[in-house]
Order: sequence, then C-alpha cells, then structure tokens
Amino acid sequence: MKSNYLRRMSDSDGKGVLGCILMIFLTGVAIYLGIVLAPIYYSNFNFESAVKTEITKAGAHFLDDETIVKDILDFARRNEIRLTRENIAIDRFAGQVHVNVHYSVPVDLGPIEHNLSFQISASSFIGTL
Repeated sequence: MKSNYLRRMSDSDGKGVLGCILMIFLTGVAIYLGIVLAPIYYSNFNFESAVKTEITKAGAHFLDDETIVKDILDFARRNEIRLTRENIAIDRFAGQVHVNVHYSVPVDLGPIEHNLSFQISASSFIGTL
C-alpha cells in the first residue's frame, strides 16, 4: 500500500499531488511578482516616455538646463518616482542635448529586498535660429 501511495505522490507525468502543489506554488509566486513589479515598470515606462518627449521639446525650444531638470523632477513626482537633481545628468555637445537619468527603486519581496535600477537616456538636436 505504501508504494502505491508514494507513486501517486510523485507521478512522472506531473499528475501526482506533488506536481499539482508545485504548479500552484509557482503560479502563486508568478502572480505575486506580477502584482508587486507591474506598477514599478509601468511608472518607469510612463516616466521614460515623458522624459524623451521633454528632451525633444528642449532642443526645439532652447530650454535651459534648470528648466529641463525641473520638468523631469515634476514628471518623476507625478509617477511616484523618488528622484533628486543628482540623478539627472545633462550634457550639451555638438549641437545636441543629452540627458541621462539613473535611479533605483527598492522592492520588498517579502523575505528579500531588492533594488531595481533604471537608466533613461535621451537626446535631441538643438534648434537653430
């Protein structure tokens, strides 16, 4: 009787109780990670899109560095991203505006805490008079 019981617990086709429990566990972990990580990646996607639009506008409208930084910080605040002036690097070189934004978001995954790092790079030609 015991050997029949053990065979049902670990069927090689995954039809046993252990296979079912493992799939339920992995599905639960995947759903949990999706719930925790999806808002972070969605905020980053919106923020990156706003930064690239702003940099395109900055080159066409001759915006100064402080205006660009202020606008980027406003976009970050709207997307609930903690950003400081030190996370933003602006270079003007060869008729282009280059902006790099680097930041990290702490993620609490229960027993593990991890930092997700994001790097946004955008550039635009400076308009001419």
